[in-house]
Amino acid sequence: MSELKRAISNDTVDSLKSKYLTYFGVKSKKNLKTELVNSIAEGLTDQTILKTYLGKLSELEMALLQESLFNYGGLIDRGRFKLKYGDFPNKPQSSIWYYRQEPSDAVMVFFFTVGSDWYNIRKMPEPVMASLKQLVAKPEPDTLTTVVLPEPLPNHHILFERERLALSELHSIQLLLQDKQIKVSEKTGVASGATLKKVSSAVHEYYGDDPCDDAKGCESMLAYGWLRLLGNSKFTKQSGTTLIPAKKTDRNPADTIREMWAQWLNNKKEDEFRRIDRIKGQTGKGKRYFTDVLKRREVITAYLKGCEVNAWIAFADFANFMFITGADLEVTTALHHLYIYNPGDGCLDGRSWDYLEVRYLRCFLLEYAATLGLVDVVMAPPDHDESFDDQYGDMECLSRYDGLRYFRLTPLGQYALGLTDHYKADHKESTETPLTIQRQGRIAFDREPTPWEQRFLSLYADHHKDHIWKLSRKRMMETLQIGGSVDELKAFLQARDDQPFLPEDCESILKQAAANVGGVEIKEEALIVNCKTQDIVEFIINDKVLSKWCQRLGKQQIVIPKSKEKKFKESLNSVGIGCV
Repeated sequence: MSELKRAISNDTVDSLKSKYLTYFGVKSKKNLKTELVNSIAEGLTDQTILKTYLGKLSELEMALLQESLFNYGGLIDRGRFKLKYGDFPNKPQSSIWYYRQEPSDAVMVFFFTVGSDWYNIRKMPEPVMASLKQLVAKPEPDTLTTVVLPEPLPNHHILFERERLALSELHSIQLLLQDKQIKVSEKTGVASGATLKKVSSAVHEYYGDDPCDDAKGCESMLAYGWLRLLGNSKFTKQSGTTLIPAKKTDRNPADTIREMWAQWLNNKKEDEFRRIDRIKGQTGKGKRYFTDVLKRREVITAYLKGCEVNAWIAFADFANFMFITGADLEVTTALHHLYIYNPGDGCLDGRSWDYLEVRYLRCFLLEYAATLGLVDVVMAPPDHDESFDDQYGDMECLSRYDGLRYFRLTPLGQYALGLTDHYKADHKESTETPLTIQRQGRIAFDREPTPWEQRFLSLYADHHKDHIWKLSRKRMMETLQIGGSVDELKAFLQARDDQPFLPEDCESILKQAAANVGGVEIKEEALIVNCKTQDIVEFIINDKVLSKWCQRLGKQQIVIPKSKEKKFKESLNSVGIGCV
Protein backbone atom coordinates (compact mmCIF):
# COMPACT_ATOMS: atom_id res chain seq x y z
CA MET A 1 0.00 0.00 0.00
CA SER A 2 1.31 3.44 -0.92
CA GLU A 3 2.07 6.16 1.62
CA LEU A 4 -0.98 8.16 0.51
CA LYS A 5 -3.36 5.22 0.75
CA ARG A 6 -2.04 4.31 4.22
CA ALA A 7 -2.74 7.87 5.39
CA ILE A 8 -6.26 7.91 3.89
CA SER A 9 -7.11 4.49 5.38
CA ASN A 10 -6.65 5.90 8.89
CA ASP A 11 -10.05 7.59 8.51
CA THR A 12 -13.29 5.72 9.19
CA VAL A 13 -15.60 4.67 6.36
CA ASP A 14 -18.11 7.37 7.32
CA SER A 15 -15.40 10.01 7.24
CA LEU A 16 -14.20 8.82 3.85
CA LYS A 17 -17.74 8.91 2.43
CA SER A 18 -18.12 12.48 3.66
CA LYS A 19 -14.80 13.52 2.07
CA TYR A 20 -15.75 11.78 -1.17
CA LEU A 21 -18.99 13.77 -1.34
CA THR A 22 -17.19 17.04 -0.54
CA TYR A 23 -14.41 16.50 -3.07
CA PHE A 24 -16.25 14.90 -6.01
CA GLY A 25 -19.64 16.54 -5.43
CA VAL A 26 -21.55 13.25 -5.54
CA LYS A 27 -22.17 10.42 -3.12
CA SER A 28 -19.95 7.40 -3.47
CA LYS A 29 -21.58 4.29 -4.84
CA LYS A 30 -18.80 2.25 -3.29
CA ASN A 31 -19.10 1.09 0.32
CA LEU A 32 -15.94 -0.91 0.79
CA LYS A 33 -13.17 1.01 2.56
CA THR A 34 -10.53 -0.20 0.11
CA GLU A 35 -12.53 1.15 -2.84
CA LEU A 36 -13.09 4.50 -1.11
CA VAL A 37 -9.38 4.80 -0.28
CA ASN A 38 -8.37 4.08 -3.89
CA SER A 39 -10.85 6.57 -5.36
CA ILE A 40 -9.90 9.40 -3.00
CA ALA A 41 -6.17 8.75 -3.50
CA GLU A 42 -6.58 8.99 -7.28
CA GLY A 43 -8.70 12.13 -7.04
CA LEU A 44 -6.35 14.00 -4.71
CA THR A 45 -3.41 13.51 -7.05
CA ASP A 46 -5.31 14.27 -10.30
CA GLN A 47 -4.23 17.78 -11.32
CA THR A 48 -7.37 18.44 -13.37
CA ILE A 49 -9.78 17.53 -10.56
CA LEU A 50 -7.58 19.35 -8.00
CA LYS A 51 -7.55 22.56 -10.05
CA THR A 52 -11.34 22.53 -10.45
CA TYR A 53 -11.84 21.88 -6.72
CA LEU A 54 -9.45 24.64 -5.60
CA GLY A 55 -11.37 27.14 -7.71
CA LYS A 56 -14.44 26.58 -5.51
CA LEU A 57 -12.68 27.36 -2.22
CA SER A 58 -13.24 30.66 -0.43
CA GLU A 59 -10.41 33.16 -0.08
CA LEU A 60 -9.98 32.27 3.59
CA GLU A 61 -9.96 28.52 2.88
CA MET A 62 -7.36 28.99 0.16
CA ALA A 63 -5.23 31.06 2.56
CA LEU A 64 -5.32 28.23 5.13
CA LEU A 65 -4.18 25.76 2.47
CA GLN A 66 -1.32 28.08 1.49
CA GLU A 67 -0.16 28.48 5.08
CA SER A 68 -0.42 24.76 5.78
CA LEU A 69 1.51 23.85 2.65
CA PHE A 70 4.35 26.37 2.95
CA ASN A 71 4.49 27.48 6.60
CA TYR A 72 2.84 24.88 8.84
CA GLY A 73 4.47 21.74 7.50
CA GLY A 74 1.21 20.19 6.32
CA LEU A 75 -0.53 20.84 9.67
CA ILE A 76 -3.23 23.30 10.75
CA ASP A 77 -2.23 25.97 13.24
CA ARG A 78 -5.43 27.75 14.24
CA GLY A 79 -3.72 30.22 16.60
CA ARG A 80 -1.11 31.44 14.11
CA PHE A 81 -3.62 31.62 11.26
CA LYS A 82 -6.29 33.51 13.19
CA LEU A 83 -3.80 36.04 14.55
CA LYS A 84 -2.52 36.74 11.03
CA TYR A 85 -5.85 36.81 9.17
CA GLY A 86 -8.22 37.77 11.96
CA ASP A 87 -10.58 34.90 11.11
CA PHE A 88 -10.64 31.13 10.56
CA PRO A 89 -12.61 28.98 8.07
CA ASN A 90 -14.61 27.08 10.70
CA LYS A 91 -16.89 24.12 10.14
CA PRO A 92 -20.50 25.23 10.71
CA GLN A 93 -21.61 24.73 14.31
CA SER A 94 -22.84 21.30 15.28
CA SER A 95 -24.45 19.86 18.37
CA ILE A 96 -21.22 17.94 18.91
CA TRP A 97 -18.98 20.38 20.79
CA TYR A 98 -15.67 19.48 19.21
CA TYR A 99 -16.85 20.31 15.69
CA ARG A 100 -16.81 23.98 16.65
CA GLN A 101 -13.03 23.89 16.51
CA GLU A 102 -12.84 21.98 13.20
CA PRO A 103 -11.90 23.68 9.92
CA SER A 104 -14.50 23.53 7.15
CA ASP A 105 -15.07 20.26 5.30
CA ALA A 106 -13.78 21.91 2.13
CA VAL A 107 -10.34 22.24 3.71
CA MET A 108 -10.36 19.05 5.77
CA VAL A 109 -10.73 16.93 2.65
CA PHE A 110 -6.93 17.20 2.30
CA PHE A 111 -6.12 16.23 5.90
CA PHE A 112 -6.00 12.78 7.41
CA THR A 113 -5.35 11.41 10.88
CA VAL A 114 -1.73 10.58 11.64
CA GLY A 115 -1.83 7.13 13.26
CA SER A 116 -4.85 5.01 14.09
CA ASP A 117 -6.17 6.98 17.06
CA TRP A 118 -9.03 9.38 16.12
CA TYR A 119 -7.62 12.01 18.46
CA ASN A 120 -4.23 12.14 16.75
CA ILE A 121 -3.32 15.21 14.76
CA ARG A 122 -4.54 15.79 11.22
CA LYS A 123 -1.93 16.27 8.53
CA MET A 124 -1.72 16.50 4.74
CA PRO A 125 0.03 13.44 3.30
CA GLU A 126 3.23 14.24 1.43
CA PRO A 127 1.91 13.13 -2.00
CA VAL A 128 -1.09 15.48 -1.61
CA MET A 129 1.23 18.33 -0.60
CA ALA A 130 3.39 17.69 -3.65
CA SER A 131 0.35 17.84 -5.96
CA LEU A 132 -1.06 20.98 -4.31
CA LYS A 133 2.23 22.86 -4.43
CA GLN A 134 2.08 22.71 -8.24
CA LEU A 135 -1.22 24.60 -8.19
CA VAL A 136 -1.15 26.73 -5.04
CA ALA A 137 1.00 29.87 -4.83
CA LYS A 138 3.15 30.62 -1.81
CA PRO A 139 1.67 33.17 0.61
CA GLU A 140 3.33 36.55 0.79
CA PRO A 141 6.29 36.40 3.23
CA ASP A 142 5.54 37.73 6.70
CA THR A 143 7.27 41.00 7.49
CA LEU A 144 7.88 42.88 10.70
CA THR A 145 6.35 46.32 10.42
CA THR A 146 8.01 49.42 11.84
CA VAL A 147 6.16 52.44 13.20
CA VAL A 148 6.58 56.15 13.69
CA LEU A 149 6.18 57.10 17.34
CA PRO A 150 3.15 59.29 17.98
CA GLU A 151 4.00 62.92 18.74
CA PRO A 152 3.50 63.70 21.47
CA LEU A 153 3.62 60.32 23.15
CA PRO A 154 0.38 59.24 24.85
CA ASN A 155 -0.08 60.13 28.51
CA HIS A 156 2.22 58.27 30.90
CA HIS A 157 4.42 56.99 28.05
CA ILE A 158 8.15 57.78 28.39
CA LEU A 159 10.99 57.30 25.92
CA PHE A 160 14.25 55.89 27.33
CA GLU A 161 17.34 56.25 25.15
CA ARG A 162 18.96 53.22 26.71
CA GLU A 163 21.97 53.19 24.37
CA ARG A 164 23.18 56.56 25.60
CA LEU A 165 22.21 55.95 29.22
CA ALA A 166 23.82 52.49 29.38
CA LEU A 167 27.22 53.74 28.25
CA SER A 168 27.37 56.28 31.09
CA GLU A 169 25.64 54.03 33.66
CA LEU A 170 28.36 51.44 33.13
CA HIS A 171 30.93 53.97 34.36
CA SER A 172 28.78 54.87 37.39
CA ILE A 173 28.41 51.24 38.44
CA GLN A 174 32.12 50.57 37.89
CA LEU A 175 32.82 53.35 40.40
CA LEU A 176 30.55 51.61 42.92
CA LEU A 177 32.40 48.35 42.29
CA GLN A 178 35.74 50.07 42.73
CA ASP A 179 34.59 51.54 46.06
CA LYS A 180 33.29 48.12 47.20
CA GLN A 181 29.75 49.45 47.52
CA ILE A 182 27.94 46.47 45.98
CA LYS A 183 26.86 43.80 48.48
CA VAL A 184 25.43 40.48 47.32
CA SER A 185 24.45 37.17 48.84
CA GLU A 186 27.49 34.97 49.33
CA LYS A 187 25.54 31.90 48.11
CA THR A 188 23.28 33.21 45.36
CA GLY A 189 25.06 36.40 44.26
CA VAL A 190 21.72 38.29 44.42
CA ALA A 191 22.03 41.88 45.61
CA SER A 192 20.54 43.07 48.89
CA GLY A 193 17.66 45.55 48.91
CA ALA A 194 19.99 48.30 50.08
CA THR A 195 22.39 47.62 47.21
CA LEU A 196 19.54 47.65 44.67
CA LYS A 197 18.53 51.09 45.94
CA LYS A 198 22.11 52.31 45.72
CA VAL A 199 22.53 51.08 42.16
CA SER A 200 19.07 52.38 41.19
CA SER A 201 20.22 55.86 42.21
CA ALA A 202 23.19 55.49 39.84
CA VAL A 203 21.04 54.51 36.83
CA HIS A 204 17.92 55.91 35.19
CA GLU A 205 15.14 53.51 36.20
CA TYR A 206 11.92 53.17 34.21
CA TYR A 207 9.74 53.96 37.23
CA GLY A 208 10.32 56.08 40.32
CA ASP A 209 8.38 53.64 42.50
CA ASP A 210 5.99 50.71 42.15
CA PRO A 211 3.28 51.97 39.76
CA CYS A 212 0.79 49.37 40.96
CA ASP A 213 0.48 46.83 43.77
CA ASP A 214 0.84 43.88 41.39
CA ALA A 215 4.19 45.04 39.98
CA LYS A 216 6.56 44.99 42.94
CA GLY A 217 10.18 45.67 42.00
CA CYS A 218 9.40 48.06 39.13
CA GLU A 219 11.64 50.72 40.65
CA SER A 220 14.80 48.56 40.46
CA MET A 221 14.56 46.63 37.17
CA LEU A 222 17.64 48.24 35.65
CA ALA A 223 19.64 47.91 38.87
CA TYR A 224 18.75 44.22 39.05
CA GLY A 225 19.66 43.70 35.39
CA TRP A 226 23.00 45.48 35.71
CA LEU A 227 23.99 43.49 38.79
CA ARG A 228 23.09 40.12 37.25
CA LEU A 229 24.89 40.97 34.04
CA LEU A 230 27.99 42.25 35.84
CA GLY A 231 27.96 39.39 38.35
CA ASN A 232 27.89 36.92 35.47
CA SER A 233 30.71 38.66 33.56
CA LYS A 234 34.43 38.14 33.76
CA PHE A 235 34.84 41.80 34.71
CA THR A 236 33.80 41.18 38.32
CA LYS A 237 34.41 38.64 41.05
CA GLN A 238 32.80 38.01 44.39
CA SER A 239 34.82 38.51 47.55
CA GLY A 240 32.65 37.23 50.39
CA THR A 241 29.52 39.37 50.19
CA THR A 242 31.10 42.09 48.04
CA LEU A 243 31.19 42.31 44.27
CA ILE A 244 34.47 43.84 43.12
CA PRO A 245 36.31 44.39 39.82
CA ALA A 246 38.06 41.20 38.69
CA LYS A 247 40.73 43.13 36.86
CA LYS A 248 41.45 46.59 35.58
CA THR A 249 40.20 47.04 32.05
CA ASP A 250 40.96 49.73 29.53
CA ARG A 251 38.27 48.50 27.13
CA ASN A 252 35.90 51.07 25.78
CA PRO A 253 32.33 50.73 27.14
CA ALA A 254 30.90 49.36 23.89
CA ASP A 255 33.35 46.43 23.89
CA THR A 256 32.64 45.75 27.57
CA ILE A 257 28.90 45.69 26.90
CA ARG A 258 29.31 43.44 23.87
CA GLU A 259 31.26 40.92 25.93
CA MET A 260 28.84 41.10 28.87
CA TRP A 261 25.97 40.35 26.48
CA ALA A 262 27.75 37.36 24.95
CA GLN A 263 28.54 35.98 28.40
CA TRP A 264 24.92 36.35 29.53
CA LEU A 265 23.62 34.47 26.49
CA ASN A 266 25.73 31.51 27.60
CA ASN A 267 24.63 31.61 31.25
CA LYS A 268 22.92 28.28 31.91
CA LYS A 269 22.24 28.84 35.61
CA GLU A 270 19.92 31.84 35.40
CA ASP A 271 16.46 31.77 33.85
CA GLU A 272 14.88 35.17 33.25
CA PHE A 273 11.41 33.65 33.58
CA ARG A 274 11.94 33.23 37.32
CA ARG A 275 11.47 37.00 37.50
CA ILE A 276 7.84 36.54 36.39
CA ASP A 277 6.99 35.74 39.98
CA ARG A 278 3.21 36.02 39.54
CA ILE A 279 3.33 32.71 37.67
CA LYS A 280 3.45 30.04 40.37
CA GLY A 281 4.58 26.42 40.19
CA GLN A 282 8.03 27.14 38.79
CA THR A 283 9.72 25.08 41.49
CA GLY A 284 9.06 21.48 42.44
CA LYS A 285 7.70 19.31 39.63
CA GLY A 286 7.28 22.27 37.30
CA LYS A 287 10.99 23.02 37.35
CA ARG A 288 12.01 19.91 35.45
CA TYR A 289 9.82 20.77 32.45
CA PHE A 290 11.29 24.19 31.71
CA THR A 291 12.97 24.35 28.32
CA ASP A 292 16.63 25.13 27.64
CA VAL A 293 17.14 28.80 28.45
CA LEU A 294 20.09 29.06 26.03
CA LYS A 295 17.83 28.01 23.17
CA ARG A 296 15.17 30.54 24.20
CA ARG A 297 17.71 33.36 24.14
CA GLU A 298 19.03 32.14 20.80
CA VAL A 299 15.53 32.31 19.28
CA ILE A 300 14.86 35.86 20.52
CA THR A 301 18.32 37.03 19.48
CA ALA A 302 17.76 35.70 15.96
CA TYR A 303 14.58 37.79 15.68
CA LEU A 304 16.32 40.86 17.09
CA LYS A 305 18.95 40.52 14.38
CA GLY A 306 16.18 40.84 11.83
CA CYS A 307 15.07 44.23 13.16
CA GLU A 308 15.92 47.40 11.29
CA VAL A 309 18.42 49.55 13.18
CA ASN A 310 17.00 52.78 14.64
CA ALA A 311 13.46 51.86 13.55
CA TRP A 312 10.69 51.76 16.16
CA ILE A 313 8.68 48.56 16.53
CA ALA A 314 5.53 48.13 18.61
CA PHE A 315 6.22 45.35 21.09
CA ALA A 316 2.83 43.78 20.37
CA ASP A 317 3.72 43.63 16.64
CA PHE A 318 7.06 42.00 17.44
CA ALA A 319 5.48 39.36 19.70
CA ASN A 320 2.76 38.67 17.10
CA PHE A 321 5.35 38.41 14.34
CA MET A 322 7.27 35.81 16.33
CA PHE A 323 4.09 33.82 16.94
CA ILE A 324 2.81 34.03 13.35
CA THR A 325 6.15 32.93 11.91
CA GLY A 326 6.34 29.96 14.27
CA ALA A 327 9.19 31.06 16.54
CA ASP A 328 10.42 28.04 18.47
CA LEU A 329 10.03 29.88 21.77
CA GLU A 330 8.55 27.71 24.50
CA VAL A 331 8.98 28.22 28.24
CA THR A 332 7.71 24.86 29.48
CA THR A 333 6.61 21.53 28.06
CA ALA A 334 4.17 20.94 30.93
CA LEU A 335 1.86 23.94 31.17
CA HIS A 336 -0.42 22.26 33.73
CA HIS A 337 2.21 22.64 36.46
CA LEU A 338 2.03 26.44 36.27
CA TYR A 339 -0.75 28.63 37.65
CA ILE A 340 -1.56 32.14 38.84
CA TYR A 341 -3.81 31.73 41.87
CA ASN A 342 -4.28 28.07 42.76
CA PRO A 343 -2.97 24.83 41.26
CA GLY A 344 -5.30 23.56 38.56
CA ASP A 345 -7.28 26.80 38.27
CA GLY A 346 -6.85 26.72 34.49
CA CYS A 347 -5.82 30.36 34.11
CA LEU A 348 -3.15 29.53 31.55
CA ASP A 349 -5.15 27.09 29.42
CA GLY A 350 -5.22 28.23 25.81
CA ARG A 351 -3.21 31.39 26.56
CA SER A 352 0.26 29.97 27.01
CA TRP A 353 1.86 32.32 24.49
CA ASP A 354 0.32 35.48 25.95
CA TYR A 355 0.96 34.56 29.57
CA LEU A 356 4.32 32.79 29.37
CA GLU A 357 6.34 33.44 26.23
CA VAL A 358 5.27 37.09 25.82
CA ARG A 359 6.08 37.87 29.46
CA TYR A 360 9.43 36.11 29.15
CA LEU A 361 10.15 38.11 25.99
CA ARG A 362 9.37 41.40 27.74
CA CYS A 363 11.61 40.54 30.70
CA PHE A 364 14.48 39.54 28.42
CA LEU A 365 14.23 42.75 26.42
CA LEU A 366 13.79 45.15 29.35
CA GLU A 367 16.02 43.73 32.07
CA TYR A 368 18.88 42.55 29.88
CA ALA A 369 18.88 43.87 26.29
CA ALA A 370 17.67 47.37 27.20
CA THR A 371 19.80 47.51 30.35
CA LEU A 372 22.91 47.16 28.20
CA GLY A 373 21.58 49.65 25.63
CA LEU A 374 20.97 47.14 22.83
CA VAL A 375 17.49 48.59 22.46
CA ASP A 376 15.85 51.91 23.30
CA VAL A 377 12.35 51.59 24.74
CA VAL A 378 9.08 53.43 25.30
CA MET A 379 7.43 52.54 28.60
CA ALA A 380 3.96 52.98 30.09
CA PRO A 381 2.78 51.89 33.55
CA PRO A 382 2.42 48.08 33.55
CA ASP A 383 -1.25 48.23 34.53
CA HIS A 384 -2.02 49.94 31.19
CA ASP A 385 -1.53 46.61 29.38
CA GLU A 386 -4.86 45.98 27.65
CA SER A 387 -3.74 42.54 26.46
CA PHE A 388 -3.94 41.20 30.03
CA ASP A 389 -7.41 40.05 31.00
CA ASP A 390 -7.58 38.60 34.51
CA GLN A 391 -10.73 36.47 34.39
CA TYR A 392 -10.15 34.86 37.79
CA GLY A 393 -9.27 37.80 40.05
CA ASP A 394 -8.60 41.52 40.15
CA MET A 395 -4.90 41.58 39.26
CA GLU A 396 -3.92 44.80 37.46
CA CYS A 397 -0.95 43.34 35.58
CA LEU A 398 0.81 40.02 35.32
CA SER A 399 4.40 41.24 35.56
CA ARG A 400 6.48 44.34 36.25
CA TYR A 401 7.55 44.24 32.58
CA ASP A 402 4.06 44.72 31.11
CA GLY A 403 4.69 48.41 30.45
CA LEU A 404 6.92 47.88 27.40
CA ARG A 405 5.20 49.48 24.41
CA TYR A 406 7.86 50.14 21.72
CA PHE A 407 11.53 49.38 21.18
CA ARG A 408 14.18 49.98 18.54
CA LEU A 409 17.47 48.22 17.90
CA THR A 410 20.35 50.65 18.47
CA PRO A 411 23.75 50.83 16.76
CA LEU A 412 25.18 49.50 20.02
CA GLY A 413 22.75 46.58 19.80
CA GLN A 414 23.79 46.01 16.20
CA TYR A 415 27.40 45.81 17.38
CA ALA A 416 26.67 43.58 20.39
CA LEU A 417 24.64 41.17 18.23
CA GLY A 418 27.57 40.79 15.85
CA LEU A 419 25.82 42.46 12.92
CA THR A 420 28.74 44.84 12.48
CA ASP A 421 32.40 44.75 13.45
CA HIS A 422 32.59 48.37 14.56
CA TYR A 423 30.47 50.53 16.82
CA LYS A 424 29.60 54.03 15.79
CA ALA A 425 27.08 55.94 17.87
CA ASP A 426 24.27 57.65 15.99
CA HIS A 427 22.35 60.12 18.11
CA LYS A 428 21.03 62.54 15.53
CA GLU A 429 17.52 62.39 16.97
CA SER A 430 18.63 63.32 20.48
CA THR A 431 18.30 66.87 21.77
CA GLU A 432 21.47 68.64 22.86
CA THR A 433 20.78 71.10 25.67
CA PRO A 434 22.72 74.37 25.14
CA LEU A 435 25.24 75.31 27.83
CA THR A 436 27.87 77.90 28.63
CA ILE A 437 31.30 77.00 29.99
CA GLN A 438 32.36 79.57 32.58
CA ARG A 439 35.57 80.14 34.52
CA GLN A 440 37.09 77.43 36.74
CA GLY A 441 35.18 74.63 35.02
CA ARG A 442 31.66 75.87 35.81
CA ILE A 443 29.02 74.60 33.37
CA ALA A 444 25.67 76.38 33.08
CA PHE A 445 22.86 74.76 31.06
CA ASP A 446 20.23 77.02 29.52
CA ARG A 447 17.49 74.68 30.77
CA GLU A 448 17.05 71.29 32.40
CA PRO A 449 19.45 68.86 30.68
CA THR A 450 18.17 65.50 29.45
CA PRO A 451 18.48 62.42 31.71
CA TRP A 452 21.36 61.13 29.59
CA GLU A 453 23.20 64.47 29.73
CA GLN A 454 22.84 64.54 33.51
CA ARG A 455 24.03 60.95 33.83
CA PHE A 456 27.01 61.54 31.55
CA LEU A 457 28.09 64.79 33.16
CA SER A 458 27.80 63.34 36.67
CA LEU A 459 30.79 61.15 35.80
CA TYR A 460 33.04 64.19 35.43
CA ALA A 461 31.39 67.01 37.38
CA ASP A 462 29.46 67.84 40.57
CA HIS A 463 25.93 69.17 40.41
CA HIS A 464 25.75 72.43 42.37
CA LYS A 465 22.25 73.90 42.00
CA ASP A 466 19.56 74.35 39.38
CA HIS A 467 21.30 73.84 36.02
CA ILE A 468 24.84 74.58 37.28
CA TRP A 469 27.58 71.95 37.31
CA LYS A 470 31.31 72.15 38.02
CA LEU A 471 34.13 69.93 36.75
CA SER A 472 35.51 67.75 39.55
CA ARG A 473 39.12 66.59 39.47
CA LYS A 474 38.17 63.67 41.71
CA ARG A 475 35.25 62.48 39.53
CA MET A 476 37.27 62.99 36.36
CA MET A 477 40.16 60.92 37.62
CA GLU A 478 37.88 58.13 38.91
CA THR A 479 36.06 57.94 35.56
CA LEU A 480 39.20 58.13 33.44
CA GLN A 481 40.68 55.20 35.34
CA ILE A 482 37.75 52.93 34.41
CA GLY A 483 37.62 53.74 30.70
CA GLY A 484 36.32 57.32 30.54
CA SER A 485 37.72 59.72 27.96
CA VAL A 486 38.78 63.36 28.11
CA ASP A 487 38.12 63.61 24.37
CA GLU A 488 34.56 62.34 24.93
CA LEU A 489 33.98 64.95 27.64
CA LYS A 490 35.47 67.69 25.50
CA ALA A 491 33.24 66.73 22.55
CA PHE A 492 30.20 66.75 24.83
CA LEU A 493 30.94 70.30 26.01
CA GLN A 494 31.87 71.73 22.61
CA ALA A 495 28.74 70.29 20.96
CA ARG A 496 26.57 72.30 23.36
CA ASP A 497 28.55 75.56 23.69
CA ASP A 498 28.48 78.23 20.97
CA GLN A 499 32.06 79.28 21.79
CA PRO A 500 34.55 78.01 19.17
CA PHE A 501 37.07 77.11 21.87
CA LEU A 502 36.93 76.03 25.48
CA PRO A 503 37.99 78.69 28.04
CA GLU A 504 41.71 78.52 28.74
CA ASP A 505 41.37 77.41 32.37
CA CYS A 506 38.86 74.66 31.39
CA GLU A 507 41.22 73.45 28.64
CA SER A 508 43.99 73.38 31.23
CA ILE A 509 41.92 71.25 33.62
CA LEU A 510 41.21 68.72 30.88
CA LYS A 511 44.82 68.56 29.69
CA GLN A 512 46.08 68.08 33.22
CA ALA A 513 43.57 65.30 33.85
CA ALA A 514 44.63 63.48 30.68
CA ALA A 515 48.31 63.86 31.57
CA ASN A 516 47.89 62.68 35.17
CA VAL A 517 45.98 59.45 34.49
CA GLY A 518 48.31 56.73 35.72
CA GLY A 519 50.64 59.35 37.22
CA VAL A 520 51.15 57.07 40.22
CA GLU A 521 51.30 53.31 39.84
CA ILE A 522 50.79 51.02 42.80
CA LYS A 523 53.17 48.14 42.21
CA GLU A 524 52.82 45.89 45.24
CA GLU A 525 51.90 45.75 48.90
CA ALA A 526 54.47 46.64 51.57
CA LEU A 527 55.00 45.83 55.25
CA ILE A 528 55.89 48.31 58.00
CA VAL A 529 58.44 46.82 60.40
CA ASN A 530 58.85 48.19 63.95
CA CYS A 531 62.34 47.78 65.39
CA LYS A 532 62.93 47.49 69.13
CA THR A 533 65.81 49.98 69.17
CA GLN A 534 67.30 52.57 66.88
CA ASP A 535 70.55 50.56 66.87
CA ILE A 536 68.72 47.69 65.18
CA VAL A 537 67.36 50.10 62.58
CA GLU A 538 70.87 51.36 61.83
CA PHE A 539 72.23 47.82 61.62
CA ILE A 540 69.53 46.73 59.11
CA ILE A 541 69.83 49.87 56.97
CA ASN A 542 73.60 49.44 56.70
CA ASP A 543 73.69 45.64 56.31
CA LYS A 544 74.85 44.55 52.85
CA VAL A 545 72.04 41.96 52.42
CA LEU A 546 69.16 43.43 54.44
CA SER A 547 69.51 46.94 53.05
CA LYS A 548 68.58 45.69 49.55
CA TRP A 549 64.94 45.14 50.63
CA CYS A 550 64.23 47.95 53.06
CA GLN A 551 63.93 51.69 53.45
CA ARG A 552 63.77 53.89 56.56
CA LEU A 553 60.27 55.13 57.43
CA GLY A 554 60.68 56.64 60.89
CA LYS A 555 63.09 56.65 63.82
CA GLN A 556 62.44 53.00 64.63
CA GLN A 557 60.51 51.88 61.53
CA ILE A 558 61.46 50.54 58.16
CA VAL A 559 59.33 49.41 55.20
CA ILE A 560 59.88 46.28 53.09
CA PRO A 561 58.00 44.70 50.10
CA LYS A 562 55.50 42.11 51.27
CA SER A 563 56.90 39.64 48.75
CA LYS A 564 60.29 39.76 50.56
CA GLU A 565 58.92 39.02 54.03
CA LYS A 566 60.19 35.43 54.16
CA LYS A 567 63.72 36.26 52.94
CA PHE A 568 63.90 39.25 55.26
CA LYS A 569 63.06 37.11 58.31
CA GLU A 570 65.54 34.41 57.31
CA SER A 571 68.31 37.00 56.89
CA LEU A 572 67.51 38.58 60.27
CA ASN A 573 67.67 35.20 61.94
CA SER A 574 71.03 34.48 60.31
CA VAL A 575 72.55 37.60 61.90
CA GLY A 576 70.99 36.85 65.27
CA ILE A 577 67.99 39.20 65.26
CA GLY A 578 64.57 37.68 65.94
CA CYS A 579 61.45 38.78 64.04
CA VAL A 580 57.99 38.19 65.47
